[in-house]
Formats: sequence, C-alpha cells, structure tokens
Amino acid sequence: MGQCCCSPCKRFLPSSMIEFSGSVAADAIINEESLLENNVPQVHSINPEMSSPSIRVTNDLGNEVAGYGLALVDVSVEQESCYWEWRVSTGGNPTATVMVGVSNKRNSKFYEILASSSVPPELHGTKFMCTASGLKDGDVIGIVVQQSELPMIQIFVNGEIEDGLQVTRFRGTVYPSIFLPQQGSGNVSASFLYRDEQFIHGPPSPQFHPLIAERSLM
Repeated sequence: MGQCCCSPCKRFLPSSMIEFSGSVAADAIINEESLLENNVPQVHSINPEMSSPSIRVTNDLGNEVAGYGLALVDVSVEQESCYWEWRVSTGGNPTATVMVGVSNKRNSKFYEILASSSVPPELHGTKFMCTASGLKDGDVIGIVVQQSELPMIQIFVNGEIEDGLQVTRFRGTVYPSIFLPQQGSGNVSASFLYRDEQFIHGPPSPQFHPLIAERSLM
C-alpha cells in the first residue's frame, strides 16, 4: 500500500473540522470512522512534491494544474475498479495534447535526474500513460481502471472510448497522473475530477466507482 502525503483525516471535508491544537477531549475528536459513516466527501489534490517543479497548482482546491511536465495526484489507486476525469483547458490554443493514466511515486531526485538527461521528459514517468491529442477547450478525458482485467486502463474522451488508447498492465503503487507538454502559448491546464457530483460524463459502467483513499477501503 502506498503512503499518503497527508494524514488520512485530512482527505475529508471540511478541513476546519480537523485542525486541533494541544490536548482535546475524546468526545471532540473526529475520527475516520465517523467521517465515513456520515458520507463526508473526500478531498484529493495535485501533489507538488511528486510533480515536476515546472508544474503549477492554480486553484485553492488544489485540483487544477498548469505549466508543463508530469503531475501526480496525492492518492494511490488501490481499488479493484475506479474512474476519474480530467477537464482540459487549451488556454487559447486551438487544440491541446496531454498524456493521462497513472505513474509510480516520484520525488525531487527523480526530476533532478530528468533535468540532466538527454531523454525527452515525456518518456520519463509516463510508461503507464496514453497520449490524447487534438483536444478542444473543455474536452473531458475519462480514465477507467480495472486491476483484475486487461487492459488495466482505458481512455475515454467526452464519454466515448478512444480505440488504441489503453494501458495493458501496470505494476507497483500508482497514482493518477497527467503530463502537460510544452505547447503553443504554454497555458494549457487541466482539472482533476474525482467525485460523482464533479463528473461531467461519468464512468461507462456502474462497476467503476469514484477514486477513494486507501484507508476508507477498510
């Protein structure tokens, strides 16, 4: 199981309810079980520490990314089957190209090595990702993951499956990821959507559930 970059409780709303200082009475402690029982929605975001230094998180929710390079979300993929979306903004460019899928955990050392390498950045950390090109402003990419069947990852654009855009299998602990190449005006961005109420198209089948944190699978 992958380690989370923040404590499990911080994956739930509202954040103001989980900030405590000093000693707190037992009846004031909010634990994960009570949060789950009350169906409090989880909060996931782009993880700057696992993402390229040239990537920028551009909103307060932490789920919108711009710049260029590889960006990873802060929750690992542990479910048997799950689904999430990326909504793309072309930033004034007629079309955009991005890579989506999953990536293994990264750190600053990885990007330091990458910076001095002659291998193109899009070939580092993107083994389990697919290239979606010709995207228009507002297009939505859906990612379907099924860990016990092949292909393990399938890509949808605006609710339609993209033939040939799939990842047969992946290994190890992986995180939802997106790669933004340097292109046009350089203002391409994408928003990570991971809850039912956020989805624009939604999963192709009820078997694919929204992405949830590892701890809440228990």
